[in-house]
Amino acid sequence: MSQTMGRAARFLPTLAIYSLVIIVALGLAVWRYSNTAEGGRTSDRAQSEARNVAGARAGGANTKPFFSLSTGRTYASDDRARLWVDYRNVNELDFRVYRVNDPVEFFKGLDDPHRMGEDERRAVAAARRQKPSLLERLRAFKSWFNTSVKTYVRGQLRRESRRAFNAKFRADDETGDRLPLNVADYARVPLLNPDQLVSSWRQRLAPLEDEYDRRMVSLGKREPGVYLVEAIGANDLRAYTVAVVTDLTMISKTTRDGEVMIYAVNRKTGAPRAGVNVEVVKGRRALASGATDRSGILKAGIDKKANTGDRANTPPAESGEEADDAEASPDSYLIMARERDNFAISDLDSFYFGGGEGDSDNSLIGYIYTDRPVYRPAQKIYFKGVLRRRGDEGYEMIGARSVNVSVEDPNGGKIFERVLPLSPRGTFSGEVETAAEAPLGNYRVIAQISEQTASSYFEVEEYKKPEYKVQVTATQKFVPTGAEAKFSVEARYFFGAPVADAEVKYYVYRSRHYHAWLYGGGEDDADGFGTNESTEEDDEWGSYGYATSEMVREGEGTLDERGRMSVTFQVPEAGENDSWDYSYRLEAQVTDASRRTMQGSASFTGTRGQYVAYAAPERYVYTKGDTAKIAVKAGDYEGRAVTTKVTLRFVEQHYEKVKRKTEDGYEYDDYERRERELEKSAEVMTDAAGMASYDYYVPVSGYIYVNAVVAGEGG
Repeated sequence: MSQTMGRAARFLPTLAIYSLVIIVALGLAVWRYSNTAEGGRTSDRAQSEARNVAGARAGGANTKPFFSLSTGRTYASDDRARLWVDYRNVNELDFRVYRVNDPVEFFKGLDDPHRMGEDERRAVAAARRQKPSLLERLRAFKSWFNTSVKTYVRGQLRRESRRAFNAKFRADDETGDRLPLNVADYARVPLLNPDQLVSSWRQRLAPLEDEYDRRMVSLGKREPGVYLVEAIGANDLRAYTVAVVTDLTMISKTTRDGEVMIYAVNRKTGAPRAGVNVEVVKGRRALASGATDRSGILKAGIDKKANTGDRANTPPAESGEEADDAEASPDSYLIMARERDNFAISDLDSFYFGGGEGDSDNSLIGYIYTDRPVYRPAQKIYFKGVLRRRGDEGYEMIGARSVNVSVEDPNGGKIFERVLPLSPRGTFSGEVETAAEAPLGNYRVIAQISEQTASSYFEVEEYKKPEYKVQVTATQKFVPTGAEAKFSVEARYFFGAPVADAEVKYYVYRSRHYHAWLYGGGEDDADGFGTNESTEEDDEWGSYGYATSEMVREGEGTLDERGRMSVTFQVPEAGENDSWDYSYRLEAQVTDASRRTMQGSASFTGTRGQYVAYAAPERYVYTKGDTAKIAVKAGDYEGRAVTTKVTLRFVEQHYEKVKRKTEDGYEYDDYERRERELEKSAEVMTDAAGMASYDYYVPVSGYIYVNAVVAGEGG
């Protein structure tokens, strides 16, 4: 016994020394780990910058982590469901996918079915405890300890280079980006019941190209149902989205009186689905429900009056946050259809039902009219109005006994303001007289009750009968290019005397001329060249192209004692690339001694020859190697058919992309037209009817322009 005690006494100092060494080693390891953890965070930031250069560039100086989830559609059971992740300065996310057991109740609990946020998370998980249990905290501690040891060892073995290599060359590998996720990795309670968790993983995120880029994350093929996807990042940041996998789809139609029709079909085959349970919800209240018939149709009625005041009647437990969320609105309707695990949802704004709680604003509607639309100064205006309010049942009576009516002139000044009695049927009437020097223009009649108004307009104009007439004529209908054309301007009073010594301002405009007879018209469709267009009000646009005309000359003059003036105009020569004729129109403005101005105009056509030819294919789309039938038509400028030789030239046209710069140096893409005349041309002779045809072999693919030229005469 004494020997045993002696041996123990000898080993105790050794054991104490070894224990002290172990404690010191562990303390040193903890101290080194705390330092390397700080340095590791610096190293991780450096790696994050290396892996997220584009993301840091997009985020600028703001390096705060950010991420969001979204889905843009529903998926069939044979599709691969997916979601989109938008993120900045995030290297990895933990994903959890939950299966929602009761989709109807789930969506009823959301203020906005298109958005999942912190408020929705609290609403969905309200029934779940938020504090981790002792077992979960113990597992979290064990996980933290294991992670600390592994991080320390990896830091000692310099694994950063291997991780950087994997991140760079294996980032596109979907399986390589995912790691198994232990629920105890975080001391957090799952959003839904853990039994509803169907999959979880840790997703590595590659750097994005720019601030507009995002990444697709595949959820794989799933059984029909509604899935809630939760993503968790650093600092307990979270984001949510909903993925719907279903073979059911529906179409809804509504009427303004609250009727709704739902048609449910199989999204793959289009076959109607009978027995589909449908529920129409507004806010958190069911308004209608039922099942589709054998045709897949359900018809239901929505009692909009019974639904008024949903928000006011919402229990406090459900609406306690509404004061803080101004955007949350219960005015939209949710239509939800369910057939076993297949689920479909659609939302409709209340205006689809012709109004509702948010649309019944009792706005004032009025019909105000005068005894005629236009008046002269110093005339009396008689007006009358009918007022209604817009309500749930359509137009409703006002209920007021008077209305404030005012009349404003074009300058905003009030020429009339009075309180007029309102009849039981909501009508009122009155009269106002304009002054002799009243401003001309639009006047406004305004009826106002409280802060709501209704209005209408009438005009005050001063008409004076013209005292003289201006007539402009062209001496020729057709003038060759390069020749001299003459216009004659004449002004006479209606009692016959000339408007002598009046001032004249004239303008010459050029526009493209279209030969009406070439496009199937006759002589009756030709332009009225050489006529006085001021006497033919309907001819303002008769020569086509006047809307895009350009001014080529302007001048001034004075009428002689006979009230006449002559204008000489040199017709410009035809350009080398001109393939059409131009019309020239002279507009003359004559001002007499009383400073009254009247105007007139006339036009002619500048011709490039004696004949005109036109060519068009039988159709406009051919394949390379086809034979295109080209129809040719020729005639003179009066529209008479001629027999002449016509040369057909075929030009290939295409557009090339070029870079251009604005004055401030901004570079943008533009396109320039390039032309290449094909080697083969053809000559045809028109018959007595001015017609000919030609069969053309299409040698190339692209756009081919056919140019018809009358030999020796222009075309």
